[in-house]
Amino acid sequence: MGFLKRLFGGEGSSKGQSPDSEGFFFYVQCDNCGKKVRLRILKQYELNYSDGGYVWHKTIIDSRCFREILAVVHFDSNYHVTNADINGGRQISLEEYEAPEVSQPTENEQEIE
Repeated sequence: MGFLKRLFGGEGSSKGQSPDSEGFFFYVQCDNCGKKVRLRILKQYELNYSDGGYVWHKTIIDSRCFREILAVVHFDSNYHVTNADINGGRQISLEEYEAPEVSQPTENEQEIE
């Protein structure tokens, strides 16, 4: 039963946070189309130890425009972001990720106004 709770986010999970200590979430938004992406970083497999902290290299592709977002993110020993170099996107908070997306007016709608 505990396995199913961890898998489907039962007790112990809250507001997008991982219910276990194996990983954590990182959020980005594409500069091109505005698509928000949630990524789960597995501490054991995706982070490289570097200068008392960790570094994460990731090529992210969103599901809307499929453009590459290149990320090199540095974390301290407590997994807090110390530097994020993200080309093609930007880091966003959990609150920004959960906020409803605002649709941009199309060219035809802009002409009418």
